[in-house]
Amino acid sequence: MADSEDGLAALLEESCLDGVLHAQYKVIVDAQPFWGAHENPHIQNVRTALAQLLDWRTRLDEGSQVGAWVTPVEPTLQIAPPIEVQNFDVCGPGELLDRRDIVHFRLANYAPSASVQGQAGSYVDLAFADGFEPTDAEDTFQRRTKNVLDAVLQLMAMFTELVHQVPGSRQLATSSQHTTGWIDANASSWYWSAEQLSGLAASDFGVGVVVGAEHTTLLVRTEQGVFERSIPAVTPLNRFAKRGIAAERAVQDAAATWGLPDFVMAPLVERKGRGVREISDGLLVVGDRGLVVQVKSRDGEPQSLQKETSWITKKIAEAGRQVDGTVRRLSSKTTTMVNGRGRNIDITGTDLAWTGVVIIDHPAVPEDLPAPEMSTRTPTVALVRRDWEFLFHQLRSTRAVIDYLARVVSIEARLGHEPERYYELAAADTQVEPTTVDREIYPRGTVVSLPLLPTAPAGSDDEQAHGMVRIMCEDIANSGLGDADETRRLDALAAIDQLPVAQRTDLGRLLLDGLERARQVGEDHTAWQFRIYQADRPVPQLGFGVCSRLDDVTRAAFRSWVLLRHHERGTHTGYLDTLTSVGVLLTPRHDDYRAWDTTMLGITGDPELTEGELQTSRELWNQSPAADDYPES
Repeated sequence: MADSEDGLAALLEESCLDGVLHAQYKVIVDAQPFWGAHENPHIQNVRTALAQLLDWRTRLDEGSQVGAWVTPVEPTLQIAPPIEVQNFDVCGPGELLDRRDIVHFRLANYAPSASVQGQAGSYVDLAFADGFEPTDAEDTFQRRTKNVLDAVLQLMAMFTELVHQVPGSRQLATSSQHTTGWIDANASSWYWSAEQLSGLAASDFGVGVVVGAEHTTLLVRTEQGVFERSIPAVTPLNRFAKRGIAAERAVQDAAATWGLPDFVMAPLVERKGRGVREISDGLLVVGDRGLVVQVKSRDGEPQSLQKETSWITKKIAEAGRQVDGTVRRLSSKTTTMVNGRGRNIDITGTDLAWTGVVIIDHPAVPEDLPAPEMSTRTPTVALVRRDWEFLFHQLRSTRAVIDYLARVVSIEARLGHEPERYYELAAADTQVEPTTVDREIYPRGTVVSLPLLPTAPAGSDDEQAHGMVRIMCEDIANSGLGDADETRRLDALAAIDQLPVAQRTDLGRLLLDGLERARQVGEDHTAWQFRIYQADRPVPQLGFGVCSRLDDVTRAAFRSWVLLRHHERGTHTGYLDTLTSVGVLLTPRHDDYRAWDTTMLGITGDPELTEGELQTSRELWNQSPAADDYPES
């Protein structure tokens, strides 16, 4: 804030507004209190309030203090004849110290024994008493304070709204609450008894639930004993936006925070005749899977159990119909939508397997309320917003969340008890016998069987290592594409996101350790380390590597490695024409700009390598002491 146009210009010369949106800059300039009256009453109210705030700040700087201010309004005298009032002069308002005159008056026919009484008829306000000049009887310090607070909140709401008009998803406002919370149940503040823990260990699924006001506590049986985990309360909504809009944004931001913003598509508004319609409350699209999101938010205070149950049931049914309408609309033609990085993405509904999710944002979901069955064409699940956040924090993979929701469509559950259903399925996963791998198709490598649903939150075993996958994806997402289609980048990111959650920490540790070793390699040597992930189903093949240096030679060598492994995988399985392979290479840097460079190469279909190219690549990459072993694990 400035007190003059010259003062504003001086502030701007200090670059104090660099980096703000142009629309925010205009708000700041228009709100300056030194401008004259504005025809828009809302803008004028903000200017008046900010002028008051500026005045208060100046007075505080000068040592002023809040005191009492007296404003005479209607002082009166009560007299009886023969006394008469000759003069009655009301004093002006002013500061009240030890005492203050309200009125000066002169009486005729007064005698010491006469009864004369009066009423002050004045307001006493708190104020900066050395500068409080009320404009009318309603102009009080309390009203001025309220006007200032309202103006500040209005500016905050405008700034927030302008930010959200910029395409893209934001980080969830409060992710610090979502800690892993894993502790040995024997060390819990709940002081579980030995009988309780042994009973849980002997139960079918080994999952216990305690629902509290702020947190839900889970007891989970593992091979190492019974562990306790605290599921945090739902993150708070932006209080400067309407609840429904704030809930939709929180749902999108949760998916962008713990998944990838590249997969989060903002709602799209289309004209239909004279009206407009919104295509869902957002989509998640990863590879060949799509998730239609519908958010229903309950505003106001909850009422009776019957009314709230009826509201939830009605809204879930309504949202289910909207899910079907969205899928039908997206399947009729290709639609361009904007993802969480503000990029245009073409969505062709017929190319995707769709699932729907209805997210209920409600301050007090009735306990033990079964999630209503939805007679929708699109398989659809109902969750509360806290459970949506739980799934993303637990899995940290957009693809894994969508796969999970598609899996639980037909499994009965109580609304608001998703962690319980999740851990029952996770416990069941541990009992499944691994499938046999056909060594004719997968002749090399180590067979690893992992649960689809890990019990521990993703990354809780090694946050730094697990975060490597996200960092690689961020590097790819923020790199230049040249003339390439944005869809190719999304395909590569989707391929990486299908890497099993339980494998990511191990991969991240391999890469971190590989980078550390690569930094120790001398300039006259080149060191490589690779790992390939192949699944026993037709999904993209993933290859990750570390090299001690990056130049034209190592780039060409990396390209030959990716193409060779792609060719070998495709010819072994018989679907070379449709196979996708994605390779990511990390190479250490030796400056202060960043720790490493990330190089990505993706290919789909037959690379049509010549026999000469294959022979050269095999001589480079398939030479090892054992004839059939590759130099990677």
